[in-house]
Amino acid sequence: MASHKSPPWHSFSLEEVEKRIQTNLKHGLESTLVPEHRTRYGTNVFSKATKETVFTRLIKQFKNPLVSMLLVGVLATLFFKEYLDMIVILAALLINVVISLFQESRAGKAFEKLVASQEHFAEVMRDNEKHRIPAAELVVGDVIFLETGMRVPADVRVIEERDLGLDESVLTGEWIESEKDSGVLAADLHITERKNMAWMGSLVVSGSGRAVVVAVGNKTELGGIASGLATLEDEDTPLQKSVHRLAKTLAIVAGIATFVIFALGIFREHDLAEMILVAVSVGVAAMPEGLPVAVTVTLIIGMEAILKRGGLVRNLLAAETLGSTTVILTDKTGTLTKAAMEVAETISLDTLRKKTGTPIHDGEILSMAVLAADAFIEGLDKPLGEWAVHGRPVERAILRAGIDSGTDLQALLANSPRMDFLAFQSERRFGASLNKGHGAKVRHLFVNGAPELLLESSTHAYEDGKRVRLTKALREQFAHAMRQKSALGMRLIAVAYKNVAWEGLPHETNPNLEKEILSGLTFGGIIVLHDPIRPDVRAAIDTARKAGTRVIMLTGDNKETALAIAREAGIAGEHDHAVTGTEIEAMSDEELLRALQTLSVFARILPHQKLRIAKILKRNGEVVAMTGDGVNDAPALRAADIGIALGSGTEVAKEASDLVLIDGSFSVIVAAIEEGRRILDNLKKIVTYLVSTSMSEVFLVGGALVVGAPLPILPSQIIWTKIVEEGFMNFAFAFEPKEEGVMHRDPKKASMRTIITAKIRKLIMTISLLTGVLLIGLYFFLRSLGMPIEEVRTLMFVAISVDSILFAVALKNLHKPIWKIPIFSNHYLIFSLSGSILALVLALTTPWLQKLLSVVPLTWSDLPVIALIVTINLAIVEAAKYFAFRHDQSENVRTPHVIQPPPRIRPLVR
Repeated sequence: MASHKSPPWHSFSLEEVEKRIQTNLKHGLESTLVPEHRTRYGTNVFSKATKETVFTRLIKQFKNPLVSMLLVGVLATLFFKEYLDMIVILAALLINVVISLFQESRAGKAFEKLVASQEHFAEVMRDNEKHRIPAAELVVGDVIFLETGMRVPADVRVIEERDLGLDESVLTGEWIESEKDSGVLAADLHITERKNMAWMGSLVVSGSGRAVVVAVGNKTELGGIASGLATLEDEDTPLQKSVHRLAKTLAIVAGIATFVIFALGIFREHDLAEMILVAVSVGVAAMPEGLPVAVTVTLIIGMEAILKRGGLVRNLLAAETLGSTTVILTDKTGTLTKAAMEVAETISLDTLRKKTGTPIHDGEILSMAVLAADAFIEGLDKPLGEWAVHGRPVERAILRAGIDSGTDLQALLANSPRMDFLAFQSERRFGASLNKGHGAKVRHLFVNGAPELLLESSTHAYEDGKRVRLTKALREQFAHAMRQKSALGMRLIAVAYKNVAWEGLPHETNPNLEKEILSGLTFGGIIVLHDPIRPDVRAAIDTARKAGTRVIMLTGDNKETALAIAREAGIAGEHDHAVTGTEIEAMSDEELLRALQTLSVFARILPHQKLRIAKILKRNGEVVAMTGDGVNDAPALRAADIGIALGSGTEVAKEASDLVLIDGSFSVIVAAIEEGRRILDNLKKIVTYLVSTSMSEVFLVGGALVVGAPLPILPSQIIWTKIVEEGFMNFAFAFEPKEEGVMHRDPKKASMRTIITAKIRKLIMTISLLTGVLLIGLYFFLRSLGMPIEEVRTLMFVAISVDSILFAVALKNLHKPIWKIPIFSNHYLIFSLSGSILALVLALTTPWLQKLLSVVPLTWSDLPVIALIVTINLAIVEAAKYFAFRHDQSENVRTPHVIQPPPRIRPLVR
């Protein structure tokens, strides 16, 4: 829970608690002491971190080089009345700023959800009188009342209880009810074992009690989580870092290009106004203003694809980061398992003697357990599919097992109707049901409870319809089976019976209650229950491992249960072992890192330890995805690169997450990783395309001015080519399907961590340089032919426009030559290519566009030149791809070691 140290209240007697916090456990706190206690121990509210205003966050956006560069472009185009290009750049600017502001606003929402989820009122004893006050007014020392259905308003020490049970899953992650008592416990117990404590945010699911407040506000276990959520800062994703670096580089390049071209023009005595416009146009051309919009669209399309597969991406930028995930830190309950108790098998004398090595189910024992269960079925008169089972998790599981096994529950309950019932209580460790038998005077007493208690109280055992003497050897057989199942993390409940002539059960106040019910029992057997793993978990973990992603389990459960589930899911092998939270506390960060590199199961883990583990792995260069569903998981979800919450989880966890698994399926994580890798591939194509085409005009205009030649292309033509290049084509790559082998790439490779890899830089530089040389050469070649400057500029305009069209086709796949690329696999790309070609044709054939762009109609003699441009352009791109990506096989992950599963626990019903 919280990493702050608090007194071990669970190890103090009630008298010592009363003395330490100066209260009266019988009459409650004196009202006159409330202000003093509030000053000394604090208020029962969570402290809020100082929040930035929207204006402050807006100003911060302009520290981003890309945003600043876009703003300069907007102002420059506005000054020179280039309104069309100004609108394009302004749209890109606004989208980039709005997305960034929205992303930052998420930081406080998880904290706000956490605050809103807490109990608003509490019933308290003060001055020997009962009051109902706002929970925020509670102070340490207040005596409060706990009733079924309420959430605990502070951390409290139980004073007295009556069958008090709490759901502490929001903190511990474990959904099984925690039964409370008021006794003194050992000081070194794990928080989940402190049965005399109730934690803020826990839900009272049964019984009632009184308790004294020992911690409020930030000093509660939940308060420690709230403090973490309020102070955690979001870190940039790999995508943000890549775009930031790219923006800085392009800003420098655009600035230098603008200055150099302007200076060259003035040096060559060109008109000042014309050179200002040319310099700004080239600067705008060098700036891929369509990049933010294209990136956003690509991420949105990826989000939609993940949603179709069962995952809701809440953080737009996380969609890309998923593809580079190297470690998944997963909770156990509800993530790997179903978070629902099920009967795994029954153990009776019959099943022990048969010793088949596989679970056997004894229908007679199951029927006894159904008759003894404290659960009921609503709608027995309706079709089976409309039945609703109510009761505690264990009893519900027993009734469901009876239904699934084909037992005729209606007939069973009609033949043995219940006459009286004694509910299970943790103090006595058993419950009982008195049912009518077949004869007029025959009564059957069915008892369920702790296996060791019923085994000790029984004189006989049930075997094949008969009672046999329960010898010492038979007792040891049952005890051995109990130890085996407990070691695997199973939950056990026994059932026993005897025939009586009673008309009712002894009253609960009867001092001989236990003796009268438990004496002379016949031991029926043991019901073995477990929380089974989800059916698709093992396959998903195998796929993740083959993709180079490790899966590590972090759970609040005990070591034995954690290992059993991890082995069944394929996370751990038969000889692997687990590390506990207590052991982690004694480790340095270096020692914990070594443990994380070799071990995959961590049990009895507290929230601040999850947070520490996530941070250590991130510092070591891992891209960490963290799954969870409870309030306790929220800080680690925020700190991880990718926070993954279950659809059934708390709102706090969802607000802190980047991805929500709608149906809780672990396989969605692997599907999201696959989609993330597709997104990463497509973002690389978009960046390569936009940046490499953006440099053509820089090389062309700069080369002409160096030698004093006339401008090879006019500002209006530059602006038009930008619209052609970054209009239709901006979004086309977002729809590219995944490439072969994406799930065999090693996520630790640099190419999986960033968009602007060394190979992408090499590809962009090669394409830009060779294309620039080609265009300059073409310009001087056409000039040497004595063509009019208008015709030369028209052909240069066509050449630059054709560049954008051909590059798009060749860059559909960075790893295959164009003749092996399925051209028609992306329908939107075909549409975009058609649109770009149509725009070029209109520019060359429409009179008013010809005048606007200063172009002339092409002649038949120009066609060979255009064909030559097409051929050389394709050769340049293909050669650049080959030299940049010829060693791509080294990016694949090595064949992983596959952990073999232990024998699976067979379900009760096939």
